[in-house]
Amino acid sequence: AFAEAGEFDHMNSLLTRMRRRGVRPTVFTYNSLLKICAQTAQWKEAVSILSQCQREPGVNPDLVTFTSTIRACARARKTDKAMEIFRAVKDMGVKMDVYCYTTAMDACAKGRRWKVALSLLDEMKENGIEPNEVSYGVAVTACGNGGQWERALELLEQMRKENMKINTITYNSAIAALAKAARSESRQQRRYDYKPGGGWSKVESSNPAYNDNILWKKALDLIGSMEKEGVPRDSFTFSSAISTCGAAGRWQESLDLIDAMKRETKPNKIAYTSAITACANSEKWEAAFELFNDMKKDGLQPDLVAYNALINAGTMSNEPEQVFNLWVEMCSTDKRERVSPDIVTLTEVIATLDRGMGKINRERADKVFADAVSRGIILKEDSLDSSWEVDLSRMSFPVARAACRFIFRRIADSAKSGDFDVKDFSLITGASKMREYIREILRDELKPSIFCVVPKLEQGTLQVKEKVLRNYIDGQSD
Repeated sequence: AFAEAGEFDHMNSLLTRMRRRGVRPTVFTYNSLLKICAQTAQWKEAVSILSQCQREPGVNPDLVTFTSTIRACARARKTDKAMEIFRAVKDMGVKMDVYCYTTAMDACAKGRRWKVALSLLDEMKENGIEPNEVSYGVAVTACGNGGQWERALELLEQMRKENMKINTITYNSAIAALAKAARSESRQQRRYDYKPGGGWSKVESSNPAYNDNILWKKALDLIGSMEKEGVPRDSFTFSSAISTCGAAGRWQESLDLIDAMKRETKPNKIAYTSAITACANSEKWEAAFELFNDMKKDGLQPDLVAYNALINAGTMSNEPEQVFNLWVEMCSTDKRERVSPDIVTLTEVIATLDRGMGKINRERADKVFADAVSRGIILKEDSLDSSWEVDLSRMSFPVARAACRFIFRRIADSAKSGDFDVKDFSLITGASKMREYIREILRDELKPSIFCVVPKLEQGTLQVKEKVLRNYIDGQSD
């Protein structure tokens, strides 16, 4: 009864009282304790109990003893310890069964060691132990966690050939593997390089898995197979499939999945955000914005990821005013809702405003940057008071551009108020395109122009001499 209730402390106390009364515990006693440890992922306690069992006179640990200990380690994601015990059991010559092998495979799955998990599956067969549905399911999960979608689908096909029932968890693992691969391909496929002169250039990928739209189609095939086979589809099922479609920019398929999801379960934030991402990748701003509002109507408070996804949609669709409004909304959000912009938000918003050009967008960009500084997202507020050196090297081009306007405006304001004496000022840019870009910004956009030099021993730095800086400050009062 204690074991079923999961009351480890009570069982351990009972074990102590048994010893005091001279009643020796049996292997069943230890196995009951280990079962609780396995259920609650108390791996240290499990290892300790196993050690006690091995030292107990007249008690020989059986395969259940070892399997429960391995399971406790697996659930605690202590893969190394789990495999150490598994190997020790094999070396002892204990006759293994499908449960022990599957538990070891589960430890590998949780530790992202898909190759080891698959080798154990093969080893089972070689040793005449027939893998069951759970074994294959764990193997699929291992491949899913490792992003090995091809292997995951191969295992599903093996299960079908052997007339094994495929459950929701197994299907979800395969779809998750597709989603993970699709996101990876999307990051490579949809890269945009910013050109210092303004504008964006798309960097194409030649990966056939992405260009041939294999991944999202296979995800939809699995979703369809689940429906045909009567396998329940849950929120994770739909979210992973939507994520796969989203990464490929299949916005209409994502919307269809959202509709199907509403008929079977309630869409969650992940599903909505993935669908918004699909719209963003296809430059469908209105559809993305509608999804965002639907999320709110469903009682789901958009989080940072959702806001960033929608802002990215605005960036891709060139909607500077809408993106700016989202920034304002995030900054004015009730603190209890805890949605605050981050460096990703800042980078996207500034890029969109920079791309929009014009005086109004420049003023918006300046406000956004000032907000970001006051929120501690970028630049320390007291950085110019304590150091005459600012690092721009890790910023995007648009953010660095806004930073220059902010920095030199604050230098001029501080100097006029007499807060500090003017001296040589340095901008760290790195010896890259950024250096020349910043040099152009200071020369062509600031009035009066600021000309800088590159120190001989610091090629990644632009230095503004005191005389040039004073000339700029004086020019602000003209």
